[in-house]
Amino acid sequence: MVVRRIGINPEVLQFHITNSRIPVEMIKSKETNIELFLAGEKDPTFNQISTIAKLIKVPTGLLLLNRIVETEVNELKFRTMDSDVIDEFSPELRDSIKEMQVKQDFLREEIENELDFIGKFSVSDDYMEVVRAIRGYLNLPINFYEETQQAEFAYLRERINALGVFVFLNGKVKDNSHRPLDSNEFRGFVLSDNKAPIIFINQLDSKYGKKFTLLHELVHLFVDENEIFTLIETKDYHYSPVEYFVNKVTAEILVPKEEIMKIRELNVPNLSEKFKVSEFVIARRLYDFKFITKNEYEILVKRLKSEWKRIKTVKKSRGGNYHNNLRFRTDKSFINYVENAINDNRISYTEAFSILGVGYKGYKSLVGGIE
Repeated sequence: MVVRRIGINPEVLQFHITNSRIPVEMIKSKETNIELFLAGEKDPTFNQISTIAKLIKVPTGLLLLNRIVETEVNELKFRTMDSDVIDEFSPELRDSIKEMQVKQDFLREEIENELDFIGKFSVSDDYMEVVRAIRGYLNLPINFYEETQQAEFAYLRERINALGVFVFLNGKVKDNSHRPLDSNEFRGFVLSDNKAPIIFINQLDSKYGKKFTLLHELVHLFVDENEIFTLIETKDYHYSPVEYFVNKVTAEILVPKEEIMKIRELNVPNLSEKFKVSEFVIARRLYDFKFITKNEYEILVKRLKSEWKRIKTVKKSRGGNYHNNLRFRTDKSFINYVENAINDNRISYTEAFSILGVGYKGYKSLVGGIE
């Protein structure tokens, strides 16, 4: 049996070992050749580099990259909806961010052109100007919720993909069902970049919640701020100027004032069904347009929170087809970039599996699922 060794950058390996604060001698007790790897005198096998990655608690893909990727996510200026810097991330959220950083670093190497809309606006701009610009970039009719014949999330995702934005979903860390993501902690996050911006959405969120988060994170790219989106149901976004602005733009695109003003019967459940957004969003729009008082809004939100918690408690996962779910979670354009890199011999299959976060069967499922 031929054992294939992987060429790595010793500086990358050294950086992550130093950053882990785990002594080389301790690593040596598990991997005797570590000093040879660090000196560049010997290349490790994939199993050996995976062992080292587990010891220093970083994704294997980071050690396979040609250059150093900073992975201390606390240095990223993610914020909650109250504009507080998040000091404590769950291990699951932290690892999900690191996984997306690895993917983004790969994409930066593959993509040449920069996107012209990243940071195009700021929160000091007229929010309707931003709304019109985003509708224009997406070629989105004001009443798109009535015109589309496909699921709205897929419809919006397809148009956002066409802009050059990569969209991933998951409800757990990679394929580890023992490490579910907590929808109470976050709904999604965005990693802004001029070449390869990435939106990640918590798959455990509600159907309408995922759609709101998708568009919400896109708006963040137009104002160019990394951010973690927590539950709109639990916090009032008036406390953060950035979140207030982003949510105002998002809500206007999903529930346009021009459209809601045409409706005479302002029934919250019916409006939720018509615009295909949560009742929380409808309640907020009715309050913003002064159709209901602040007291009525607060009573309505309190009731919706209670109902939402009850539904979430009894809701059970139905599982589903693994291969379909894997293809849904993974961005199609990203898969194409990985496959092209393999075909052009820029990366090996082993490196591709690591970057994708799947094994051989998962890879064949992803590639076979591309239309």
